[in-house]
Amino acid sequence: MYKGQVVDIDQNGIATIKCEIDLDQFVHRQVKECYVEPIDSRKLSDRQRNMCYALIGAIADWSGYTKEEAKKLFKLDFTAEHTKMLGDKIFSLSDAPMSLVAEFQSFLIEFILSNDVPTKFSLLEYVDDIDQYVYTCLENKKCAVCGRRAELHHIDAIGMGNDRTEVIHVGREVMSLCREHHTEIHTIGKKAFFEKYHFNKGVEATPQILKKYGIRK
Repeated sequence: MYKGQVVDIDQNGIATIKCEIDLDQFVHRQVKECYVEPIDSRKLSDRQRNMCYALIGAIADWSGYTKEEAKKLFKLDFTAEHTKMLGDKIFSLSDAPMSLVAEFQSFLIEFILSNDVPTKFSLLEYVDDIDQYVYTCLENKKCAVCGRRAELHHIDAIGMGNDRTEVIHVGREVMSLCREHHTEIHTIGKKAFFEKYHFNKGVEATPQILKKYGIRK
């Protein structure tokens, strides 16, 4: 593995990378191609760091661990699941790259949703990957807006007068919303609702998802 520096990127997205290599090794192995792994050099913001601590705090309050104990445990679990990215190195929330902490943040949010961990804030405000968050909420029957228990909402609404038992649900765009937010999207419409809560899209319904919501036909 060699570490180099990007010296130029042209308008077609072709990068010129400069790095020092073992010339004999390259010649002996007749190296013609190599993999390039981009390294995120963006500095972690205080806001993102504080979001992680807020999520860890919610888990600590729920589990009975101290915040420091919860932080250590979840960093270890995250590292174990991301050995390809981290090797055996435990990252620090003081100087980790932004993209890595965003992954850790999603890891914490998925745990909170999967285990009904109560929070004093909306998880929607703590999300980096909004589309993955919408999917995780759907999987765990949580409202994508407020985190309360949710029902299935068809974004491409089934028309009035249609027999829902005869509708093909697979492939339709869906998301999970509580009764309050289900009513709101019907009231103000999809476009205004998505703009208000910064959603991009729903999730394409699969037989597995439909089964979770008791829709079997």
